[in-house]
Parts: sequence; C-alpha cells; structure tokens
Amino acid sequence: MKKGFDGEKIAIIIVVIIVLALLAYILFGIFSSNKDLGSNVSKEINENKNKENNEISQEEKDKMNVDQNKIPNIPSEEPPKKEEYEQIATYTTTIYDRDQNRVDNIALANTKLNDFVVKKGEEFSYNNTIGPMNETQGFKKALGFDTKGNKIKISGGGLCQISSTLYNAVLLAGLEVTERHPHSKRVYYVPKDKDATIVYGSLDFKFKNNTDNDIIISATNDNVNVTITLKKIITTANNTTL
Repeated sequence: MKKGFDGEKIAIIIVVIIVLALLAYILFGIFSSNKDLGSNVSKEINENKNKENNEISQEEKDKMNVDQNKIPNIPSEEPPKKEEYEQIATYTTTIYDRDQNRVDNIALANTKLNDFVVKKGEEFSYNNTIGPMNETQGFKKALGFDTKGNKIKISGGGLCQISSTLYNAVLLAGLEVTERHPHSKRVYYVPKDKDATIVYGSLDFKFKNNTDNDIIISATNDNVNVTITLKKIITTANNTTL
C-alpha cells in the first residue's frame, strides 16, 4: 500500500514539473514577443521622428526660400550724373549813370539773381527773387524815376536796369513773359519799349519757363556793363572712368 502511494506521489510531481515547464515555455514566448513588439514600436517611433525632423527641415528650408524671395531687390547703384549747360540767350546793357550807390545796388541784386534756377514749367518772379529793395536789406538810395517820369533818389535805384536786361534775354530765349511794365519815361540802356520797371509789392517782372529743361540764370556786372545769360541745364549720366 505504501509503495502504491509513493508511485502516485512521483507521478503527480512529474505532472507538476511538466506543467511548470509548459508554463515557463509559454511565458518565455510571450515575453519574447512583447520584446520584439516593443522593439518594432520603438523603431517605428524613431522612424516617424526622423521623418518629422526631415519634413520640418524641409519646411524651414522652404520658408527660408520664401523669406529670401520677400527681400526687395536692391537696385544697382546708378552712375553719378553731371550737369551740362547750353546757352540759350545773353544780353548786355551799359551802365550810363555810374553813381557808386547805383553800381552797388546792381552788384547786390546780381548776387541774389546769379545761379538762380527756374524749373521747367515754373514762373519766375523778379521781386520774389530779389526781395524788398530797401536799406534794411542793404540797398542804397540812387537815382530812379517816379510815376511821373521825374528823377528822384529811391532805395534800390538801378535795379530796373537788371530787370530790363533780364527781360531782353528772356525775349531772345523765346520764353513766355507773364508780367511786364514799362517805365514812366524812356530809359536808354535798352531799346525803346524793351524795358521792364519794377516796384517791390506792386510792379513785377515775371516769365514762365516753357521749355523742357530747367534754366539757370547768370547775372554779372562791372562798373560799365550788366550781363544776363540764360542757360538750359542738361543732365547726363557720367560714365567716365578713371
């Protein structure tokens, strides 16, 4: 009886061992599968990350290209321009009354008129260019005409000779005269009916630059003559190389 019991006991132990072995085998298989699955998942995640990084890099590159396209094109530096002058008219009158105050007034007014530029299409005003013709502005009293043709000493005496000289240069240049007034008495530094008197605030001499170019005025004098020269300004590209 005892021997039979021992045999059964051994059989049970063998069965338990077999079951445990089977369980261990199954557990090992499950663990290996999970490990492979985890590796595959990790591999897939890494691949997705790499793909994402590559896509981001490409997006950044595309964005950089777009940003570069937004940068405005900086124009190449234009060659410097130079101005050339072409004389269109010149006129000279003689100073018969060489009183020093008169000559000084003419010289002062010429400094204001010389190198004055009249833009194309603009109207020139003699009074606005010279300004008030009084002693406060540096002008002196010299002989001139009143409204009745009488010779009197007035501030800025002599300035009508400049306006008259300019008037004749404007006529020669074919410019449009928009305002002009004759003296109350004949003056002899210009031909008859070719004078232009001025009185600041009331009588002005004006002309319009009706050419296609800006015009520069050259005004000079000595103790004998007054000369007004008109030149049109021609702007050209300076392609000169050293």
